[in-house]
Amino acid sequence: MGRYTLTRHIQAPPARVWEAFADAALAKDWMDLRDIRDATGPLDSVGTRFRTIVRGRWGFRCVVLESQPPALHRHEGHGPLGAYYRQTARLVASDGGTDLELETEYVVPLGPIGRMLDRLFLEGGPRTIANRELDRLVEIVSGRSDSPS
Repeated sequence: MGRYTLTRHIQAPPARVWEAFADAALAKDWMDLRDIRDATGPLDSVGTRFRTIVRGRWGFRCVVLESQPPALHRHEGHGPLGAYYRQTARLVASDGGTDLELETEYVVPLGPIGRMLDRLFLEGGPRTIANRELDRLVEIVSGRSDSPS
């Protein structure tokens, strides 16, 4: 299992940053997803299930595990071939904005072969993608970018 934590200070109040996790259109935009489908409820409600579509048919069956607006959001996703992730966002008001800590645990598919490939080739990849996505979240919630179309 891989794990990484990314942090950002965002010049926006926690309630605004929270929207990036609770609003499907915003989440789809900053997570660079093709779509979020079949939500059984709001994305900030414990027990809500939804599907994310990453590319083509590749995606994850997700569930919201914990939600304490606007301070904590935790969800997990199960994908094809044993792929898995759990993402925990912690938001704390600080210096007129929000300190965001985003912790991600993940399992690549294909068991031992996938773990070996992760160590050899992919270990930096998820962090690079996650940093780009988190920078997009900052742009959206701090008002430095247009809202998703």
